Amino acid sequence: MTHPKSPEISVVVPVYGSDDVLRELYRRVVATVEKITTELELILVNDASPDNAWQVIRELASQDKRVRGLNLSRNFGQYPALTAGLQASRGEWVVVMDCDLQDQPEEIARMYEKAQEGFFVVVGSRQKRHDSMFRSFFSRAFYGALSYLSGTYQDPSVANFGIYHRKVIDAVLSLEDHMRYFSVMVRWVGFRTAKVPVQHAERKGGKSGYSLRKLFSLAIDIILTYSEKPLRFIVKVGAVVVLCAGLYLAIVLFQGFASGSLDLMRVRFLIGSVWLIFGLLVVMLGIIALYLGKTFEEVKKRPIYIVQEEI
Repeated sequence: MTHPKSPEISVVVPVYGSDDVLRELYRRVVATVEKITTELELILVNDASPDNAWQVIRELASQDKRVRGLNLSRNFGQYPALTAGLQASRGEWVVVMDCDLQDQPEEIARMYEKAQEGFFVVVGSRQKRHDSMFRSFFSRAFYGALSYLSGTYQDPSVANFGIYHRKVIDAVLSLEDHMRYFSVMVRWVGFRTAKVPVQHAERKGGKSGYSLRKLFSLAIDIILTYSEKPLRFIVKVGAVVVLCAGLYLAIVLFQGFASGSLDLMRVRFLIGSVWLIFGLLVVMLGIIALYLGKTFEEVKKRPIYIVQEEI
């Protein structure tokens, strides 16, 4: 049950590299949510943004007590910053959105209206993404791989932008995973979910904090955290390699005896066997090592974020 002094709606926004649009974000969020309720809060989490984002957040908070700011001690990443905002939120409903205004605040009203039909989660389905062709291709490839590996369909048109009931947020926060991939965690906890088509706007502020290297690294982390299929895949690859190796060596033996070139047969047999076994072992050990690394990160139980200042 919501505390009497708690807001009806909390809007949580991780902030990185978009100080030039924060004032517009504030105006549009407040203008939209005030049509629903006057009991609102806007939580802006500064993930050690290299620009003047924290100064802008302090200014907004001084002008409007409904604005709350969290300043993290260093750059922890989007999902730890989002977790910090979710843990600070108090609303019966929590809106999650990005800071660059590609997620348009005006869509909040439609998602809230849909939620009143009995849904605990209402997410925005982006009808037309304003991303580069390469980024869109990488995104679809990642969601396809994640769908296969997790055994659950992951819609590439859906990201974090949505409205979530307090029960959903509390359930997600109860999970102790060190790797916090919000959309997958929401799907895992369940609850009745709906999608609302939304317009995906062009980026208005800053540049994406995700380079190709960071995107690839994030994809690997998510797959290793939420799926054991790569380990099962090793077994399948091993079986296929053993079968192929057996066929290859049988052919070498047959050719050697048929031609009488036993010395050449021995050389080809030895080279093929060594490279085959070496390659297979490297792949297997590499994947197992990645899983061990992730296990090491989890058992350390370090905090996923540290708040330096709160206003």
